[in-house]
This record gives sequence, C-alpha cells and structure tokens, in this order.
Amino acid sequence: MSATSMMIKTESKLMLRNPGVVLWTAILPVVAAIVLGAIPGTRNPTDDLGGASFFGVYQPVLVLFAICMLAVQALPDVLTRYRELGVLKRLRTTPASPGLLLVAQLALIFSVSVVCMLLMVVLPTFFGAPWPENVPAFLVSYVLAAWAMLGLGMVIASLFRNAKVAAGFGTVLFFVLQFFAGLWVPRPTMPGWMRTISNLTPTGAAQQALADAAAGHWASIGYFGVLLVWGAVTSLLAVRIFKWE
Repeated sequence: MSATSMMIKTESKLMLRNPGVVLWTAILPVVAAIVLGAIPGTRNPTDDLGGASFFGVYQPVLVLFAICMLAVQALPDVLTRYRELGVLKRLRTTPASPGLLLVAQLALIFSVSVVCMLLMVVLPTFFGAPWPENVPAFLVSYVLAAWAMLGLGMVIASLFRNAKVAAGFGTVLFFVLQFFAGLWVPRPTMPGWMRTISNLTPTGAAQQALADAAAGHWASIGYFGVLLVWGAVTSLLAVRIFKWE
C-alpha cells in the first residue's frame, strides 16, 4: 500500500504539471455545470426534450465529459509516452513494477473523475439546481460508465506505440463519444436511427442511465447491459494486447 500510495502521489504531481488536463477535465465542465444549474430556465421541463429539462439532459453529458477526456486522452498519452521512453521497461528492474504504475494510473484517473463528478452534482445545488433523485442509480451508472471509458483508454494505450498517434486517435474518439452522448445534438432530439446508434455506444447508454437516475428512475436493463459489455470486452482486450515494451 505504501508503494502504491507513493506511485499515485508521484503520478498526481506529474498530472498537475499539465495545465490542459486540469483545465479541460476539471475546471471547464464543473464551471459549465454550475452556470447551467444557476439559470432557472434550464431547470424547467420542455416538450422539445421529451419532457426533460435542459439541465437534466446536459448535466450527465458534462459528467461524462470529464471521465471521457481523462480515459481516452490523458491515460493513453501517459502510458504510450512511458513505453516510448522505456520507463515501463526500466521499472522491471526496480521494486516499483510496471504493473504498480498501471494500477496507480487507473486509480488516479478514476479518483480525479469521481471528484469532478461530485463537484458537478453538488455545487450546482447551491444555485438552485436539483439533486439526482435516485442517488444509488446515479452512482451505479457512473461506475459502469467509468469502467467502459477506462477500458477504451487501455485499448488505445495497448494498440499504439507512439504517444502522438495515440493522443490524436484519442482526441478523435473523444469527440465521437461526446457527440453520441448528446453534447452538440441532445439525445432526445436525435433522429430515430441516430438515437439507436447512440444507445449502443458507452457514452450514449451512460447519458441515458444518468439522466434516468437524476429523474428518479433506474435505467432500462438494456443501457446497463451496453455498459457492462463495453467494460468487459475492452478490459479483456486490453489485457490480451497490452505490451510493456
């Protein structure tokens, strides 16, 4: 535990040296959630969004923004860069194994994303925004979404040997995932065929599960099933193809 804690502390310091990660994954979505929740009109149900409020639709999107950015951009960038520089190879000759570094990275990414999620849920309530009505469902949905996102990030880190290529692919994937989460076109307003595709993506299924939980319901088992499949398949794939050198 001491070695793991030390590794997490070291990786945390390195992350804080990258202002882009802090800005885009913590400050930007948290501030956006606060501003969105502070506007009374965004909290009113509207027929254009199928009876949901603007805040109810976009709060889950902002929550997913942070974990998606960390998982498919920050995580692959760090791991592929360490592989390129031979850090993972050299760690094999020390008591701090490369596996310990991997555990530390996953724990750090997940912890930062949870803090961002809590800030985006709690802080807007001070400005009049509602709490999620079904907190257990919200937390379960978030954990499954994080599992799916981290699995995708590990697959990217496994497939690419060059940090710049991994970062570029992660950026493209991030925007695709955010599109299907409803960042630019709210999911309730998507055409039927697009909504079907969105339902099969991890961010689309996660957005609906989080939105249902915020409204006081448990999401359909189908949405949880999609997240479970994405999490399990990407995790198994990453384990099989990940290379330390």
